[in-house]
Amino acid sequence: MNKTILKQAFLFKDENPVFSKVKELSQLALKYQSENEIYFLHAKRGEKAVVKNQELFFRFLFQTQQVSINNFEDISNILNAETRSDNIKFSGDSKSNFIRVFDNVVVVKKKGEIAKLYQSYDLNELEIIENFLAIENGETFLNIEKFSEYFNEDYFIYLAGYANTLTRTFLKTKKVTFFVDFDIEGLNIYESFECESKKLHIPKNIEKYFLNEKYNNVELYKKQRARMKSNYSQDVMPIIELIKEYNTVVEQEIVYETH
Repeated sequence: MNKTILKQAFLFKDENPVFSKVKELSQLALKYQSENEIYFLHAKRGEKAVVKNQELFFRFLFQTQQVSINNFEDISNILNAETRSDNIKFSGDSKSNFIRVFDNVVVVKKKGEIAKLYQSYDLNELEIIENFLAIENGETFLNIEKFSEYFNEDYFIYLAGYANTLTRTFLKTKKVTFFVDFDIEGLNIYESFECESKKLHIPKNIEKYFLNEKYNNVELYKKQRARMKSNYSQDVMPIIELIKEYNTVVEQEIVYETH
């Protein structure tokens, strides 16, 4: 998390600041817009910067700063948080109050044991472990024992969405199976990781969840569809095709909780 970026983002709450006041944020946003083929911020030197789409603006902050931000109040709370407990409260993901993963912590759970927090100097304990199941959401991570029959891995790692720098660096040398939401954000999370090898976990009967309105989530799809990229790797295309065909998405916890 870069507080300078968040401070500059907060300037848009009450005004359209000049480019010089939001230069660092603008440069990052312009690069992000180009890479993702979307548009939410007008920013040119010598002119005032203008947020054209707040939803995409806050999503950009969430993805680049790895904190949950839905409005300017969230930014204010994060900037004003003075203790670690405040930061956990205000930057935790919306699906779980389990924990917010910071850039100096990796959360790992071994099958049959409780989750453990690893800082950089602890990670040598996991050096010999090659295979991990990476889990996007906190609730699923905490309850993974219920679904472990569907996975070969004995070690589970919590992503908390796009994950932090330490987690990403750690997984670069590992063989990782990703269990993420079967939605646009989940696939974008998967695509953003570099690992020794990686694969996406896709249940054999996943299409039935896209077909059944009891399990799918059309409203979430509508919120996410602007984030769909023009190109995806071949291993995620089966889910992309289902999303496009049914115009909906499925959250990860649904597929095994309903068994």
